[in-house]
Amino acid sequence: MLDDRSAIEHHKYSQRLTELERRSAAAQQRQQKRKPSKTHVGNKIKRYVSNGERVLKLVVLFSVILLSMLYIISPLSKITTLHVTGNHDLTKEQVEKNTNIYPGRFIWGVYLARHQLTKQAIRKNPQIKDLRIKVTGPQSLQISVKENALLGTAVMNNDTYAVLADGQLQRTKTADNGIAYRRFDGHKKALATTAAQLGKLKPAIRNGISSVSYQPTKEYPDRVIIYMRDGNTVYGDLNTIGNKMEYYPAISASMKNKGIIDLQVGAYSYDYGSKDK
Repeated sequence: MLDDRSAIEHHKYSQRLTELERRSAAAQQRQQKRKPSKTHVGNKIKRYVSNGERVLKLVVLFSVILLSMLYIISPLSKITTLHVTGNHDLTKEQVEKNTNIYPGRFIWGVYLARHQLTKQAIRKNPQIKDLRIKVTGPQSLQISVKENALLGTAVMNNDTYAVLADGQLQRTKTADNGIAYRRFDGHKKALATTAAQLGKLKPAIRNGISSVSYQPTKEYPDRVIIYMRDGNTVYGDLNTIGNKMEYYPAISASMKNKGIIDLQVGAYSYDYGSKDK
C-alpha cells in the first residue's frame, strides 16, 4: 500500500515538472518573439543609414543643379575681364570685334560656342590664323591669338593689299612699313606664292628685306628681285626663294663688298659692276 502511494506521488511530481518545463519553454518563445534579434536590429540600422546617404546625395545633386542654373541666368556669369594674348599686329579691339566676344556677354554662352566663334573670326579676318578661348575665372576669359604675320603691302591696280605670311592678301587702306611688293599688277597668284615663301623665313632674315619686285624674263619666268636693307640685292625664284634665303646670312657675311646674290640656280655672289646680269 505504501509503495502504491509513493508511485502515485512520484507520478504527480513528474507531471508538475513536465508542466513547468513546458511553461518555461513557452515563456521563452514568447519573449524571443517580442525581442528582435541583434542581427535584425543591425540590418535595420544599416538600411536607415543607407537611405539617409541616398537622400543626402540627392539633396547635394539637386542643390548643385539649382545653383548652376541660378549662376547661368544671373549677372554673375557675365564676362567682366577679357584678356587677349599673342596679338602683335592686331589690336585687342580688333580681336573682340572679329570674335564677337566682349565684356557683358554670358561666359557660358561664349564657351559653348567657342569653336563656332573661332571659325567665324578666321573667316572674317585672314590675319587671325587660330584662336584659343579659355575660361580663367567665374567672370574672366582669355583669348590666345595666333596671327598670320603681316609682311608688308602691295599696290595693284590702285588697290592696296596687306600681304600676310601664309600668302593671303587683304584689302587695306593704310600702307605698312614692312616689305614693299612691287610690279605684281595682274599677278595675284605670283604675289601670294612669293609672300608664302617669304613667310617661311626667320624674322631676322625677313626683317632685313626692304622690297620685292616681280621681274620675270624669258629665261627665268618666275624671277623676283629682293632688295635688302643692308645694300645687297638677291635674285631668286618665287617658288623656292623661301628655302634658299636661309643661306643669305652666311653668303652675305663672306662678301667683301655689297653686291648681288644669285639664288635662282645654285647660289653664288658677285660685287656690283663686276658682272652684268
